[in-house]
Amino acid sequence: MTLLRSAASRALLALSLALAGCAGQAAAPPQPLAVQPVALPLSAELGPVRAVADDGRRVVLFHDGAAAVFVDGALARVERAPHRWVGAAALPAPDGHGTWIVGVDAEGRLLRLPGQGALEPVSDRYGLERAPVRAALGLGGGGAAFALDGELAVADGATVTRYATGPLATFAAGGGRVAFALGDGLRALDVATRALRSYPLPDGPAPLLAVTGAGRLLAATPAALYEEDAAGVLRLRLRASAALHGLAVSGDRVWFADGDELGVLDGTGARETRGARLPRGGELIGSPSGDVWLLASGALRRFSAGDGDAAPAWDDLAPVVARACAPCHLPGGEGGVDLSTPAAWTTTTTTTSLRESIARRVLEERTMPPPGRALSEADRARIRAFLGRMRPAKP
Repeated sequence: MTLLRSAASRALLALSLALAGCAGQAAAPPQPLAVQPVALPLSAELGPVRAVADDGRRVVLFHDGAAAVFVDGALARVERAPHRWVGAAALPAPDGHGTWIVGVDAEGRLLRLPGQGALEPVSDRYGLERAPVRAALGLGGGGAAFALDGELAVADGATVTRYATGPLATFAAGGGRVAFALGDGLRALDVATRALRSYPLPDGPAPLLAVTGAGRLLAATPAALYEEDAAGVLRLRLRASAALHGLAVSGDRVWFADGDELGVLDGTGARETRGARLPRGGELIGSPSGDVWLLASGALRRFSAGDGDAAPAWDDLAPVVARACAPCHLPGGEGGVDLSTPAAWTTTTTTTSLRESIARRVLEERTMPPPGRALSEADRARIRAFLGRMRPAKP
């Protein structure tokens, strides 16, 4: 068992604060959003869901006394264990090899659910064997952050650093940053440099925080949603139609809940559903696939952002290709087939067999893309529609 080399190097949060302004320019009203529910064969006999975590291909639902494991949407096994769960997360393994799905139980213990076998305690693997953990989050690109009793802990696989914060109202992590709310406002800690930034909000402290994979902070009050710009200023992106009560980063999407509607924020603005009638007390939980989980009173639902029946143009499909395909399927890439441009999909002499291969491996067998580059059901629907509308270009 690989142990962290430093049990706990403590650093007080008496770091210099760089005050960042909060810009309140007008925000355009949200455009309509279509979402698609994603079915999951839940087992009623396991009781209410307390937490969920997924790594794109594997999903684990934590019920009191059990953990249900799904692989590629199918129930693979149920692991029975006498734990009451308060949280879960997909975290980088302490040795840097792979991703662990862990649950946080009511006693403050971290327990890992391996691919096979029983749950095993792993608090000591993150250097937290004597510290009750209340919540855990991946930092993105390696490392994990943990909310303790009055402290924030950051583990990078070699050391664990604790920061005396006092009780945390909420915290979020991503892109090598940890954001948290204290009684007097917001803070964001850059893990690599230990630089701390403070953000005032014009309409009170933010009960909801999120950090994107690029390290960009988002903060929501019931009245408004703000997003950090390149200068480190929180910019107004959305005025709530009702009241914001959910916020989550899922892959390259930001999801929010506004009253009983679900919304997505991206570079073009905000979009919201019309008539979704979601429970207002639900929690949004991100997925690396781009989908979002909604957990409310023990009931779990999953949604994908959809585009109705319209067949997408290349501009709609390009972000999916860039995220899931391009790492291997650029010109000269290790995948051997270029999928980076519309011409690459339509002008080769083997276009028909290429379309058939993509449909089989991506849509039917789901052996592509490889683990770590998951596709949502909405992504697959876009690929299916694009394949259906493709016509080989004339030579």
